Amino acid sequence: MFSETVALTGRELKHWYRAKVQILMMLVQPMVWLGLFGQAFPATIPVSTMNGAPDYMSYMSVGQLAIITLFTCMFVGMSLVWDRRFGFLNKLRAAPIPRAAIPLSRVFATVIRAVVAAMLVLAIALLFAHIPGLKGLTIIGHFGITDFLGVILILVLLATAFASIFVAIALTIKQQETLFAVINLVNLPLMFASAALFPISSMPDWLQTVAKVNPLTLAVDGMRQLFFHGSTGIYSLSVDIIGLAAFSAVFITLGIVVAMRSLKEK
Repeated sequence: MFSETVALTGRELKHWYRAKVQILMMLVQPMVWLGLFGQAFPATIPVSTMNGAPDYMSYMSVGQLAIITLFTCMFVGMSLVWDRRFGFLNKLRAAPIPRAAIPLSRVFATVIRAVVAAMLVLAIALLFAHIPGLKGLTIIGHFGITDFLGVILILVLLATAFASIFVAIALTIKQQETLFAVINLVNLPLMFASAALFPISSMPDWLQTVAKVNPLTLAVDGMRQLFFHGSTGIYSLSVDIIGLAAFSAVFITLGIVVAMRSLKEK
């Protein structure tokens, strides 16, 4: 199954980097968020609520790493929609390959895309800090290779969980319009009911409860502790990583069960 999964993963990645518009949008989207949204709110939120970040731009930049990961994973299903429409998915189902290779290859390709996109956001945020008139990501303390690997680990756990469940959803839902509706339904609650864009201390109590168990909150809380040394997070770094690992394990298991059941259906 390994060789089949690698081959299908390579196919997905080729489709991705050959689509120049997608690459362009992957560059433009974070620049719009960081250049417009991030520059407009620095004075509206107290620094004391930003979990150790020196300013809102730094706070939001780390949140953008998680958000771009979420967005990348959410749209993984679109390739499955087109493969189903043009008959390629049926050919894969009839081919003498393990069916598990089909969803696994989409998950692996999406994780790679999500991490690459997050690294581009990180590079842009760091670059903004050196452009006069703009604010960017300001790292506090020594940020070494261990911290960087910790950030990658958090992004991989987050991307694996979301990619697994959204691949399963795309295999279950046959209509493109319905898939878009599900994506839009999940998108905003996950993003805004988290600590990615705003400190949860400013939220109502009931929303704080929701935000504290949101995987995006666990991801950004852990990354902020790595970028801003000495900061006090919502949870400890170990709790954030263990929580993300548990969340990822549950969603991977659920995604495999749903995806395999969908692939068996005629």
